[in-house]
Amino acid sequence: MDIRSLLAALLIGAFCAGAGCMRAMNPEDVSDPGITARVKAELKAHKEIDVQYLDVSTNMGVVTISGLTESPETKRRINKLVRRIPGVKQLLLNLLIQE
Repeated sequence: MDIRSLLAALLIGAFCAGAGCMRAMNPEDVSDPGITARVKAELKAHKEIDVQYLDVSTNMGVVTISGLTESPETKRRINKLVRRIPGVKQLLLNLLIQE
């Protein structure tokens, strides 16, 4: 690491000494809005899941996903993906299979 990189890291650390900055840097935001955002991003990252007809909400760590999905396999995939997200205490899937 060169001297400029070291100085930059020290300056960033000095500016981020407050709790607000540390929370912003925390990728494991387990607040309800943070969980909802992470769930939506995870679902959108999987092109085989059509998120157009899905609604995601979180209350006290309980994630509810409602809407339409293409197949039982897609429903199982959503279940598996979302349960791995930090902060998800419970998952309620209110999904109808579109035939």
